[in-house]
Amino acid sequence: MSGILIQCVIVLYKNTLSESRTLRSLSECCLQECGLAERLSILIFDNSPTAQQPNPTDWPFGPTEYHHDAENGGLAAAYNYALRTARNENIEWLLLLDQDTLLEVGLFSALFREIGTPTPPYVCALVPKLVQNGAIISPQIVGTFRNKPISPQFSGLCSRLTTAFNSAACLRVQAVVKVGGFPQEYWLDYLDHVMFYRLQVADGRIFVLDVTVQHHLSLLNMEVEMSVERYANVLAAEGKFIKETNSGGGSLVHRMRLLKRAMSLLIKLRNRSYALQIFKSILK
Repeated sequence: MSGILIQCVIVLYKNTLSESRTLRSLSECCLQECGLAERLSILIFDNSPTAQQPNPTDWPFGPTEYHHDAENGGLAAAYNYALRTARNENIEWLLLLDQDTLLEVGLFSALFREIGTPTPPYVCALVPKLVQNGAIISPQIVGTFRNKPISPQFSGLCSRLTTAFNSAACLRVQAVVKVGGFPQEYWLDYLDHVMFYRLQVADGRIFVLDVTVQHHLSLLNMEVEMSVERYANVLAAEGKFIKETNSGGGSLVHRMRLLKRAMSLLIKLRNRSYALQIFKSILK
């Protein structure tokens, strides 16, 4: 596998192989860009209750593995499995993908351009600009009390503490190994934020690519796309993250922010269970 530069991991949950926008768009990229498939190793990690029967001839990929995990260990289990695969095959970079990311050839062109420079060893991650409804939602500059989306005109090495979403983030394998891999205690939510925090505490730097990727954030449409149970998990992970990093002004400011959020949801949402979960989180 000497020609492979990036280990890709695509995490599915209750989404068929044919429905996955990530798999469909990745197929289109491989068909459009000559030689792309030969530089990627593909892991499809399926957390759905029932396994699927993949047909390798359906995709124009290079080395491809389908792995089913009925126990659903979340993103952390999938990413750590991919991390072990990358280490075993001496692949230096790990590209994290959800099931509905719209990929374009420009992302891979930008990734290969930076990887081939070669990238300085202190660069621990290459991230695109994620856009939803015309606005950048990731990466973000971490502030004392709140984060601020990065400028649309900015690309290059970040000089300040930066966070980003998992989707389409490409991490240096050795940097992830250095911080102990992906922590299972953040098995799903806030895994991206805690990883970027830990990578930078370990003296890593984030490089922002001059490319945009369309992304869909379910938190912006909670009642339709996020169950109350899932939101409870988000809140638990958020609280754990605040305690570990003391970000956003610390626990006291975080509780005040949660109270404001709960009042806002009481007004905006018909289902008051979301606000109730926040009140429970405040009292813990």
